[in-house]
Amino acid sequence: MGCLVGLGRILIVIINIIFLILGLVFFALGLVCLVGESMLKPYYQSVLDTLKAQLESNNFGTIDLSSFNISALIGGLGYFFVGLGLFLLIITILGCCGACCKVKYMLITYAVIVIVILAGEIVFMGILYGSPDTIKDEMKGPLKASIQSDYMGFNGTNIVSLGWNFAHRQFSCCGVDSYNDFTGGVKWNTNYGGGLKAPITCCITIPDSGTPTCAETPSDIYTKGCFDEVYNMLLGNVSLVAGSIAGCGCFQLVLIIFALIIFCDARQSSKVNPKQYERNGTFNNPPPPTPSAPS
Repeated sequence: MGCLVGLGRILIVIINIIFLILGLVFFALGLVCLVGESMLKPYYQSVLDTLKAQLESNNFGTIDLSSFNISALIGGLGYFFVGLGLFLLIITILGCCGACCKVKYMLITYAVIVIVILAGEIVFMGILYGSPDTIKDEMKGPLKASIQSDYMGFNGTNIVSLGWNFAHRQFSCCGVDSYNDFTGGVKWNTNYGGGLKAPITCCITIPDSGTPTCAETPSDIYTKGCFDEVYNMLLGNVSLVAGSIAGCGCFQLVLIIFALIIFCDARQSSKVNPKQYERNGTFNNPPPPTPSAPS
C-alpha cells in the first residue's frame, strides 16, 4: 500500500505539472486573442491586402479595411482560453498540494472535479458524433442572425462584414451554409449590376463592378458553407479527436483512482495517529521529548 501511495503521489504531481504548463499556455493564448492584435496581424494581413487590391482593381472604388481587428472578432474565444487556463491552474494546484501534503479536502475536491470533467467529456463525445446537429444548430443560429442584422457587403467596415469577407477569401467558402444566408439582410447593399444574390467576396474570381455576374446569377461562387469548412478543419478528424479525448479520459481515470487511494491512506493514518494529524489533514512531526531535569 505504501508503494502504491508513493507512486500515486509522484504520478499525480508529474501529470498536474504538465497540465499546469498547458493552463499557462491557454491563459497566454487567451490574452493574445484579446489584446495581441499586433502579434496576430502579420498572419492575416496578406489576405486583407489581396482582397482590397482585387476589389479596387475591379472598379469597386476605395475599400477601407483598416478598421479590421481580429481581436474583436475572436474576443469570445480569448475569454474562453483565459477561463480554461485559470480552471486548469486551480485544478493542478489542488492535485499537487493534495498529493504532496496529503490534504484530504484537496484530494476529495480534486477527485470530484476530475470525475465531473470525465463525465462531461463522455457526454460531449456522445453528442458530438452521435447527434452533431444538436451542437451545430446551436452555433449556426447566432451566426446567421448576425449576417441578417449586420452584414453590409464587401465595402462594409463593421466587424461582421469584415469578418465574413475575410472568411470567404481565407477558407474559400460562402456564408454559414450557403449564399442563401445573406438573402434579406437588412444592411446588405445589393445595388450592383442587376442586383446581387450572393456577396461579391463569395465569387471564386472577384468580378468587375459593372458585371458582377457571378454574384447576380449566382454562378462560379464558393458552394461550401464556412461553418462546415471550419468545423471539419477543427473536429472533422474523428480518429484524432476521439483518440485525444479517450487518451485524456484514461489519464483522468488513473488520476481519480490514485487520488482516492491517497485520500483513503491519509484518512486511515489520521485515525491511527490522531495526535500527529492536523485539522487540515497533513501530518505533523511530533515534538522532541523534553529532557528531564537533573535530580
